[in-house]
Amino acid sequence: MIYLVTNQRSAFTPIGYSMVSVEESLEYLNKLDTIAFDTETEGFDPYTKGLISAQFGDGEKQYVVDCRTVDIQLYKKLLESKEIIMQNAKFDLQFLYHKKIVPIKIFDTMLAERILTTGDDRARRALDYLAEKYCKVTLDKTVRGAIFREGLSTRVIKYAADDVKYLHEIKKKQMIKITEKNLRRTMSLDNEYVKVLAYIEYCGVFMNTNSWQSKCDEDKTNMKSVKDLLDAFILENASKYPEFVNRQLTLFEEGVSCNINWNSEKQVIPLMKKIGVKTQVKDRDSGLLKDSIDKKVLGPQKDKFKIVKIYLKYKEYQKEVSTYGENWFEYINSITGRIHTNYTQIMSTGRLSSGQKGNKKKRFPQKPNMQNVPADDRTRGCFTAQNPDKNILVIADYSGQEQIVLANKSKDKDLLNFYRKGLGDMHSFVASKIFPELAKIPLNDIKAKHKDKRQIAKGAGFAINYGGTGITIAQNLSLPLQRGEEVYSAYFKAFPGLAQYFRREKEKALNLGYIEFNEISNRKCFIWYYEDFKRLKEQVSKKGFWLKYGKEKRVGSELYHRELKSLVREYSMKKGNIERMSLNYPIQGSSADITKLAGIFMFRYLEEKNLLFKILMPNVVHDELHLECSKEIAKEMAVILKASMEKAGDIFCKIIKLRAEPCITEVWAH
Repeated sequence: MIYLVTNQRSAFTPIGYSMVSVEESLEYLNKLDTIAFDTETEGFDPYTKGLISAQFGDGEKQYVVDCRTVDIQLYKKLLESKEIIMQNAKFDLQFLYHKKIVPIKIFDTMLAERILTTGDDRARRALDYLAEKYCKVTLDKTVRGAIFREGLSTRVIKYAADDVKYLHEIKKKQMIKITEKNLRRTMSLDNEYVKVLAYIEYCGVFMNTNSWQSKCDEDKTNMKSVKDLLDAFILENASKYPEFVNRQLTLFEEGVSCNINWNSEKQVIPLMKKIGVKTQVKDRDSGLLKDSIDKKVLGPQKDKFKIVKIYLKYKEYQKEVSTYGENWFEYINSITGRIHTNYTQIMSTGRLSSGQKGNKKKRFPQKPNMQNVPADDRTRGCFTAQNPDKNILVIADYSGQEQIVLANKSKDKDLLNFYRKGLGDMHSFVASKIFPELAKIPLNDIKAKHKDKRQIAKGAGFAINYGGTGITIAQNLSLPLQRGEEVYSAYFKAFPGLAQYFRREKEKALNLGYIEFNEISNRKCFIWYYEDFKRLKEQVSKKGFWLKYGKEKRVGSELYHRELKSLVREYSMKKGNIERMSLNYPIQGSSADITKLAGIFMFRYLEEKNLLFKILMPNVVHDELHLECSKEIAKEMAVILKASMEKAGDIFCKIIKLRAEPCITEVWAH
């Protein structure tokens, strides 16, 4: 049954619904332990767009509250005392935060579906799909685009009520699956964290526009100067590369110019190939060769070809201008003067992602990726507290988060000893283990006098921890392939416990069909193509298969080219992908869980001390949390933030403690 709550009854003609008062709606809703909730809004931004309606209810009764005539504050006590079921809670929470309403307990059906289908990029999680999947009901979503124009028409009221009608049943069915897959802790963590993430988006970050404009002007000047060098290279070698020169005869003079658009890979690749630059690389998905002028392909050749070095520098400046340029002024909210980005709470790795691709048709605004903002002082120095005379930033990050998570998970003897003895710089320590000539040199001397080997050790560590191989190390560090393989072998020889841990993780994923990140949250990533992998494994495991494969390959038979080659390639690719994920995801995902839990602890403190909306949480970047507060309490908040982060670390890292390092700073720096 649908009920409309409005203070302008004369404007409505009830067809398919009845009218009730606020008191009557609360009389029913207060009896419920769990309430389904949703909103219809004028747009996506709580600062510039208002609530059209708020929907409350269960499977039997749904109350559509006309928020243009009824104050949502009348439902504040209800929302802050019950478990609230929402679909995509992060959106609705920001509109509630704008009214200073902070629900205490959330169940998000969209997050539940993300948890159940983590790893499957094909999975759908929209409400209409969930209603069909769990309730066998088809929801008409064609009304959505008309809500802005129609307001609370009869069909909009029905549409709004349906958005809460099935949430209880969806939750019930999802919880059965969540329990079966041992994901209740994951669900609990993410239901708590969605409140934090909504607050971070609602707070937004402040960018000093004068500083940003100065940066943009400098970037454009730098880009033009390097482009001039590229053009000059072509003109100086016009006889060698005439097809890349434009000769235009005018009435007064002959003009000669470079006709390459340096932003177009399609135009740059032929030039690089003609010069002799190697551009072919194996496609990771298909296994076939393709042309690329990516940094990983060109980087190892920059000392051999002067034009490559110039071109790579140009691409750096071009990215600054196009990605971190004047377009950022468009992201500033007209009311708050701040940038409010969008975060996706659960990726396949368990991490957050940031940013939103704009869609004019759906009226989705473009939003920036706050996690990829370059870490140089010039760029991050533009982000400050909004009122720097009174306020300041408190920023804390974990010291070596992923390395310490790995040490705790792998229990490698040498890694544990390093942390227990407090030996100092991890990358110098790794270098001392993989380069015999550095074995007896103090770590401080390695850091100061052997920076090249330390950098190789650092790059190797990151590559291997993310499931990389010797090829990955060679590409990332612009090393010869043989050197990359040597470093890869030396790394595992130095850390045998790590090698054993990696073998176990690979075997678990290949046998289970999913990757479990840790035993605290029990978060999992499901391998959506696992049944295909098992089928392929069965085929290549048949007796005599590899003898047959080798024989047919040697003679280059039609059978080899038609069937066997593609079968083995597909099997190897799927197996390799699973193995890489099994090494990478538990480290990234466990680190993300720790950061989420730290955010929860910090948010709870602000709730308990009545400091929400007074102290802001403007940003979260992987292992880094930000606060914005008055200068008078900055030192106190630094202590609380550090404690929140280390408390979260202690829950996941039982052997080696994960420490957080806070700083009080006028700009985004750490």
